[in-house]
Amino acid sequence: MKRVGSLLIAALLPFLLTGCVELLGAAGSGAVVTAEYILSGSVEKTMCFGYGRTKKALLVALSRMEIVADKATELEGGEEILARANQMEIKVELREITPCVTRISVRAGDGFLRWDKATAQEILAQTNKIAEDLTGKAG
Repeated sequence: MKRVGSLLIAALLPFLLTGCVELLGAAGSGAVVTAEYILSGSVEKTMCFGYGRTKKALLVALSRMEIVADKATELEGGEEILARANQMEIKVELREITPCVTRISVRAGDGFLRWDKATAQEILAQTNKIAEDLTGKAG
């Protein structure tokens, strides 16, 4: 009887260990994503609109949300826009991927490592909506 029990445990052991490995893998990848967000604090999206259209939509979205754009700095292949809303600081990076594709990254926060993901996501959502509604060329 002991031998049958030992064989049964030996037969089931690989299945149990495989499940643990998958569970650890999922937990590990979740931890990596969480750590990346905590360190960078940014939310990103690639939009199928030209750089000019995306920038115009971003500025309209910030204005509608009563977020004041303070400063714009040119970057290689794009631009960084600094804005503020009450005590919150917002940093937006626009990068032209192709003439029809623009990458936008938004980071919003009110202190050291205190990021506001919801605000950053809403800025992206409003920018995308306004870019869709703009008439004229896709550029």
